[in-house]
Amino acid sequence: MKIQFCVVVLAIALIFGIRTSAADAPKVLFEDKFSDHLDAGWRWIRERSDAWRFVNGALVIDTLPGSYWEKQNNSQNTLVRPAPVSLKDGFIVEVLLENAPKGQYEHAGLICYFDGLNTICYNKEFVDGKPYVCMAAEQDGKPVYNGPYKESPEGEVWLRLIIRGSKVTGQFRSSESVPWQTVGERTLPTSTKELLVGIHSGYGLEKPQRQARFRNFRILSASE
Repeated sequence: MKIQFCVVVLAIALIFGIRTSAADAPKVLFEDKFSDHLDAGWRWIRERSDAWRFVNGALVIDTLPGSYWEKQNNSQNTLVRPAPVSLKDGFIVEVLLENAPKGQYEHAGLICYFDGLNTICYNKEFVDGKPYVCMAAEQDGKPVYNGPYKESPEGEVWLRLIIRGSKVTGQFRSSESVPWQTVGERTLPTSTKELLVGIHSGYGLEKPQRQARFRNFRILSASE
C-alpha cells in the first residue's frame, strides 16, 4: 500500500513539474533554424552573396573585413530583422554559434542595430590569443564601453541577449544542458530609428580563411 501511494505521489509530482516547467518557459515569438533557407522578414546590410550559404543545417557566413567599432561602420553580411515587441515588454534573442576566430578582434555574434553608429555587439571574439565572449556598445560612433569579457568555450556556444527597456544583458552557455552565465549589462543606445536585431561577423580577411556557423536563431518573450 505504501509503495502504491509513493508511486501515485511521484507521478503527480512529475506531472506537476512538467506542467510548471512548460508554463515557465518563455514564449517563442520568432524562430529560424537556418537549416536551408531564410524565413521572411530578414534584411541584409552590405550583403556579399558569394560569402554566405547553407551547409549541413547551418547558415555559414565567411568572416570578412569590417566591423561596427567606432566609426568604421563597414561590416559585411550583417543579417537583421525588426524587434517583434516593444522595449517596454522586452524580449530575448538567442543563437547557436560555432566559429574558431584566430586573428586579433576577429568575431561573430549577435547585434542590436539602429544604424552603423548606434549598436550593441555581443560576440565570440579573439582577443590577445584567446577567444572571449564580450559586449561592445556605441552611441553615435563613440564607444560607450568595450567589455566585459569572459573566456569562451571552444567550439559551439549559445549566445543570448535579454533586452528590456534601456538595458541589454548578455549571457552565454556551452550547451542547452548547462545554466546561462552572465557576461554583463549595457545601456541600449538612444535613437529615433527602428531597432533591428540579428547576427554579424567581422575583422576577417578579404580572402576569408574562416567562417561563422549560425543555427537555431530565436526570439523569446521576456515579459515577467
